[in-house]
Amino acid sequence: MIHPHFTPDINLGHLVQAVVVATTIGGGVLGGYISLRSDLDLQRTEFEVALAGHETRLSMLEHQFAERRTDERQFHAEMRTKLDGVMQAIGNLHTELVLKEDRKWR
Repeated sequence: MIHPHFTPDINLGHLVQAVVVATTIGGGVLGGYISLRSDLDLQRTEFEVALAGHETRLSMLEHQFAERRTDERQFHAEMRTKLDGVMQAIGNLHTELVLKEDRKWR
């Protein structure tokens, strides 16, 4: 069986190894953070552009909906006016027919 033997001696090789390991780990963490940060910034930018497009479409649709509602109200008002005119004309015609019938029977 192997029994490890540790000594308290630290030489230049140990220091170089420690620096290489620390640099490798630190570089990996820093590189990962920078890469993740740039990916998040890119995704945020793409999301903001997409959101702005959706908001523009939504505001256009709301404007069209408001215009359509206004047009429908105007149409209904005009139709009520025309229908009142038609009903008045029918009432006048009915009155004329009744008067004509009354003259005929006298």
